[in-house]
Amino acid sequence: MDRRIILLKPITKEDGYGGLVTEYAEQGKRWAQVYMADYSGQQAQGTPMSREQVRLRIRSHKKIMRGWQIILGDEKYVVENVDNTYRDATTIIMKRFEQGA
Repeated sequence: MDRRIILLKPITKEDGYGGLVTEYAEQGKRWAQVYMADYSGQQAQGTPMSREQVRLRIRSHKKIMRGWQIILGDEKYVVENVDNTYRDATTIIMKRFEQGA
């Protein structure tokens, strides 16, 4: 685990006009090991894939869910999938975040 990440949890709040707005609160920093996705394996299984996807492994963290954001270096990513199969580690598949118009 050689890369530092920042975990951001989404928090929904009222915007004062009858709607909702999502803000992100920092939930700490963690060390992570980054893996590039195995595209040939995904393609063989018919899994939707994207060159924007990144896979990382951190020490076990059961609270991370789809929709969280992760800052890795200068890039922001959105969590797409979380695997807590192993007791000592959490695997996260995330996609680069692009701000919409």
